[in-house]
Amino acid sequence: MPRHIVSDGYDEALREINKIIPLKIHSVASGTKCWTWIVPKKWSIKEGYIKNLKGQKIVDFSDHPLRVHSYSLPIDKTVSKKELLNHIWTNPKRPNAIPFQFKYYEQDWGFCLEHNRLKKLTDDQYKVKIDSKLENSFLKIGEHIIKGEVEETVVILAHLCHPGMANDDAAGVAVLVDLAKELNKTKNHYTYKFILMPETIGSIAWLSQNENLIPKMRYGIFLEMLGGKNTLALQYSRQGNTQLDKIAKQIFQESRKKYREGAFSEIVVNDEMVFNGPGVNVPTISISRYPYPEYHTSDDTIKIITDKQLTEAKNIVLKIINRLDQNYWPKRTFKGPVFLSGYGLWVDWKTNFQLNKNLEQLLLNLEGNQSIVEIAQKLGMSFNETHDYINKFADKKLIIKQYLDEHN
Repeated sequence: MPRHIVSDGYDEALREINKIIPLKIHSVASGTKCWTWIVPKKWSIKEGYIKNLKGQKIVDFSDHPLRVHSYSLPIDKTVSKKELLNHIWTNPKRPNAIPFQFKYYEQDWGFCLEHNRLKKLTDDQYKVKIDSKLENSFLKIGEHIIKGEVEETVVILAHLCHPGMANDDAAGVAVLVDLAKELNKTKNHYTYKFILMPETIGSIAWLSQNENLIPKMRYGIFLEMLGGKNTLALQYSRQGNTQLDKIAKQIFQESRKKYREGAFSEIVVNDEMVFNGPGVNVPTISISRYPYPEYHTSDDTIKIITDKQLTEAKNIVLKIINRLDQNYWPKRTFKGPVFLSGYGLWVDWKTNFQLNKNLEQLLLNLEGNQSIVEIAQKLGMSFNETHDYINKFADKKLIIKQYLDEHN
């Protein structure tokens, strides 16, 4: 589908996803001022070609949606080779691929060609036509909400634009949709919002029109380019040391698979820059497989995506979400050492040597100022074992559970 940022193809993609997970559609009119940005008009194109003066088509938009750059102005005239070359984009690093070019806010026209085809432009003049149109419409954002026990919200993000490409970011969208289907099956502490939008302007439009929702947003996870064969990359939030950052690092380490990590904006810059940027600053991590050689070219097809890679990404993100939902700050209600045997909490060293060794230290870390994630890391224990054992204290009313919303 020709999924340009405001286009019929993008709207059609939203309708298809709505058949899988129900979406609330937010519409923001063209020309609306969204903070310092302006929502663009809808762009559509009927045809685009370059012909020689004999009438033979050399370039034809009908064979690939990247042939004409996104948001190109219309044109219908004969131009010199010199002028034409000033309006052609290629990617010399991938000479047999068509590059992705866009001019959303610049008034220009142009074509995109394989670099190797430039040498075939040997005539002095060419007939060029781009039958495109810009008109007022609505930028659309799809939202799927899974309500939790509290209103504090985690946002899961992917962008639905980018025509004619699969990994960027239809792959992120696919993982997001599958995550939503999985989380709908469980009871969750936090509320989860899954947001599908055009890159950057979609996030800006949605947030600027829903500023009242920002105070309840605790964390964000941005998903993109997750289907390729290269390793996963974890990019930390702008804050870098939040519970989400710590949990994501733990999960990636526990996966025992090779991965890359980087500070905020070090690996890739995308919608996390909006959610974790000035005036919003919701701690947002990014999980991607960027960079990859086919990026922003016609080589970014379904052929470079594997189900194995998508599933690996989904499972890791699901584990991050589940741990975030399970994590809490245990605060003691007892005084003095706990009579563990009397409460059925004693752990024999012959049964679990590590936990037995950590019993005293564990009791000293139930002051409500450390989460289970932090306690487990401090004592060198797994999250699951620490969580399960501390939960027994809650069952005996020896601690109270404080969650993110209460702790902050």
